[in-house]
Amino acid sequence: MLNTALLSELEIVAHRGAENASNSLSGFLAREIAIEVNGVSMAPIETIPEQLGSGQTLALALLARVAGEIEGNAVLMFQREDALELVRALGSNAAAMPVEGFGELERSMMEETANITISSFMNSITFHLGKKCVPNAPIFMMDMAGAVLSVILMESAEVADQAIVFSTRFTCSTGGMNALFVFLPSPSSLGIMEEVLIDAD
Repeated sequence: MLNTALLSELEIVAHRGAENASNSLSGFLAREIAIEVNGVSMAPIETIPEQLGSGQTLALALLARVAGEIEGNAVLMFQREDALELVRALGSNAAAMPVEGFGELERSMMEETANITISSFMNSITFHLGKKCVPNAPIFMMDMAGAVLSVILMESAEVADQAIVFSTRFTCSTGGMNALFVFLPSPSSLGIMEEVLIDAD
């Protein structure tokens, strides 16, 4: 079970990752985009859809496999309306987007945003733990949150019972959008993180 010391270390990791992601995304877009982490927690995997609203909430998720000494799956999740608002902030013409789905350009923009965000968070974990973890390019999914979770679990060879959940907010000149950044480590990787982070405290 994670203790206060370990959560404190994860918050340091999260804030460093968010700062790096903000700088990288702002540089990529040539406009200011801030990413903030408002909370870090461990949660049973089956409760993740509830943190977006419910299992029936229409969600957009970008899933990346993480390989290396720390392995698992990382996913950036939005409610659909927050994802649309982020696309508008990124400069796409979301107003013309069909209700039933995102166009190729909008998907590409979200995939690149997720690639930058996930890579920044994973790089922060690598730096803090001294353990290599490398995310693959993220894939785009949009479905009910419960169905998205089922796909994530099917894509995972094995995951720990608990997920690391970073409550995240993207902010720009047009407003703010909430998201969840979730890391589902393998059981052995979670054990390594617990051991190294607690020893570092």
